[in-house]
Amino acid sequence: MPQFYDNRIIGVPNRDFTPDEAARLGEQFGSALGKGSVVVSGRDYNPASRMLKRAFTSGLMSVGVEVMDFHESLSGEISFSIKRFGAKGGFLFTTSHSVKDSIMLKLFRSPGYEILASRLSIGESEVKRVGLGEIGWVMYSEYIHKLYVSALLSFVKVDEIITRGFRVVVHTAYSPADTIVPDVLKALEVDYVLLHNVKAKAYESMYPFTKELERVADIVRATEAEIGVVVNNDASSLVVLDEKGRILLPEELMLLITLNAPRGSQIVAEARVPGVFKELLASREVLVAEVGSEENLIDAMYKTRPFIALRHTGHFAVPLFSLGYDALITLVKLLESLAFAKMRPSALVDKYRSRAYVEVGRVKAEEVGAAKKGLMPTIYGFSEYTREGLRYLVFNPDDQTYSLLEPRL
Repeated sequence: MPQFYDNRIIGVPNRDFTPDEAARLGEQFGSALGKGSVVVSGRDYNPASRMLKRAFTSGLMSVGVEVMDFHESLSGEISFSIKRFGAKGGFLFTTSHSVKDSIMLKLFRSPGYEILASRLSIGESEVKRVGLGEIGWVMYSEYIHKLYVSALLSFVKVDEIITRGFRVVVHTAYSPADTIVPDVLKALEVDYVLLHNVKAKAYESMYPFTKELERVADIVRATEAEIGVVVNNDASSLVVLDEKGRILLPEELMLLITLNAPRGSQIVAEARVPGVFKELLASREVLVAEVGSEENLIDAMYKTRPFIALRHTGHFAVPLFSLGYDALITLVKLLESLAFAKMRPSALVDKYRSRAYVEVGRVKAEEVGAAKKGLMPTIYGFSEYTREGLRYLVFNPDDQTYSLLEPRL
């Protein structure tokens, strides 16, 4: 049977996550949603994801659920499309970057929020298979990418971004983002370098993305780009580098995005945000709510629709757009904010990082094993949620070391 990691269903294909198990989960999920429900589906390029998605789909069909199949798609597209089409739920199969050789299943409910494993009750649902005339249909909706791109662009002030004239470097990690990022950046008239924009049978890079970050940092400095961006396999998480090739912490990225937030806006964070950042936001009448867990974060997104929501793992959501983690809407909101603020990301890092965190040491890459004990691997390094705040082990692309950052008390 598949296991749980970071509150998601995960397993090694054909070992503990077999097509039979996927079909059984599909039956249970579909039964919980009800006969006649519409579900949207997606996957990455990995053939194992395709295999398990088809098995899961057959389970849904057997209980009378209709499936809109988006083929290769992103986490943000699934969340957006649930809201756009009025679907009852959705699911996505994607390669895990945290557990080797594994595939992750993400489940969604209307109006687009992700269902965490701790809140799954599908195993308690009675499977209600239907007769011949009631078996569900599969509808292929290959136009979702265009709808999604159009929605992204309509959510920001395109003219301001075009006028600013950005240059960016983006690493798509062989994900389906390779078909979407060019359309978005071309519409915004952004000069860009796109890396790993080809289909790969299986991209099995594990967190942290050190090789990807090194390459992006080098190209950012060589091309004098304003930012570099690396996304994960389903573009639910991202890391941003400034023009000097330094990695931005999630709170720093949050602060940059909210430079353009209307007064009275709210931000919801899973973990404690440094006081210097909260004070800066409060001066602009932007409030920060710290909720303490991902379950509470998703609840707050659904109930309050904040300006932005973030996890310490590099997952961001813009709930007024959709309720799922989405690296691409995060990127376009960042570009919009920087266009209005007319500043470079490095200015914020230079001014505020030392006031929020203390660098207590540097660790060589070959010695990181002992230092990362107890920390969660992320796209940018490692992190740990403590009562005092976030503790980071952040990769430095310039010398291949890790900075150990402790929150200032």
